[in-house]
Amino acid sequence: MNRSFATAALASVLVLSSASAQEGRSRPVGYLVQTIPSGQTRSFSVPFDADLSSQTHTAGKLTAVGADHVENSAATWTAGAFSNPDSPYFLRLTSGVHAGRTFRITTPANTATRLYLADDGLGLASLGIESGAAGARYEIVPGDTLATFFGTGADLVVEGAADPLQADIVQVWGGAAWLNFYYNTAWARWARDTDVPSDPSRNSFLLRSDRGLMLTRRGATPLELAVVGRVLATPQRAVHTRTENSLTFLATMQTGDVTLGALALQSDSRTAGWRGAADPAQADLLLVWSGATWFSFYYDTTNSRWQLVGDPANRDGYVIKAGTPVFVQRRTAGATAADKTVVFPAQGS
Repeated sequence: MNRSFATAALASVLVLSSASAQEGRSRPVGYLVQTIPSGQTRSFSVPFDADLSSQTHTAGKLTAVGADHVENSAATWTAGAFSNPDSPYFLRLTSGVHAGRTFRITTPANTATRLYLADDGLGLASLGIESGAAGARYEIVPGDTLATFFGTGADLVVEGAADPLQADIVQVWGGAAWLNFYYNTAWARWARDTDVPSDPSRNSFLLRSDRGLMLTRRGATPLELAVVGRVLATPQRAVHTRTENSLTFLATMQTGDVTLGALALQSDSRTAGWRGAADPAQADLLLVWSGATWFSFYYDTTNSRWQLVGDPANRDGYVIKAGTPVFVQRRTAGATAADKTVVFPAQGS
C-alpha cells in the first residue's frame, strides 16, 4: 500500500506520503484537509503526487518512446513490478514539452527497461516526447485503488455497511453516468451498489489521480480526509474527452484556492479552442459542485469574463477551493492531443 491511515476522534484521517529526494531532486510537501459533513455530498480530489516508488530508477530519463511503451536503457526494474492492477503506478513527465502529463503503467508486464503505457487515445508515439541523450525526465509514482486509498477491514476510512443505503458512497464518473461504490461489511470488500455476492471484488478499481470523486457521508459524524503529498513542480496536463458535449471530471491539482479568472481555461495556453460565447448554450462549460448543486460557468465573449449560467454578474473572482475537481464540457469534438488537453496553472502562478 502507498497510503497510511490514522484515526482521530470524530474523524478518519488519510495520510498520503512524505517528501522524496531521489537522484538529488525533491519537491515541496503539501497538506490539505477536506471535510464531508454527515448526510452531505462533496466533490473531492488529491492535489498532490504520492511519493516516488522505492524501486531503483523511478526517476530518470527516457531513452526511447514507442507506440505503446517508453524505455530507460539504464533501468534495472523488477519485471512486472509496476503492472499489477492491485498496486497501480503512473509515469509523470517532469521535463520537456509534455512536462506535467501522466500515463498509467499497464500491461503487458514491464521489463527491466521498458514500461507499457495507456495513452488515453493521444497516440504516444506521435506526441513528440523527447528521448535519447536529451530525453524527457520522468518519475514513477504509485497510484491508488479503492482499497489502497479508502482502506479495507480494520483500516477502513469511510463508513461501511451491508446495505449501500447505509454506507458512505464513493462516486466515480464513468463518462456517461456515475459508478457508485461502497464497502460491503458482510462481503468484506468494496462493491458497486448494484453488485450481488457473485460479482467480483472492486478492491482494485483504479482511482486516477487526475480525476475527481464525489463522496456521500452516511456516517453519524463528519468525515475528514487529510491528504499529504508532493506539490507538482510543473503545470498539470490533464486529458479530457473530446466527443461532442462530453463531460470529464478533472482534478485541477491546485494546492491553494484559485479563481475562475486565474484558472483561465479560455486562454490558448490552457486549452485549444475553448469556446466562449454570449449564449451559454453555445459555450463550453466548467461545472463546480457547490455542496448542494452544480454551478455551470461559461466564458462570456461579449463582456470578456466568466459568468454563471442564468446570472449576468462577473464571476472571474469565483473561488474554487483547493482540491476541488471540476467538470469540463466541450461543445465540439476534438481529435488532436492538444484538443484533448487542459493545462492547469502551475503552483504559485
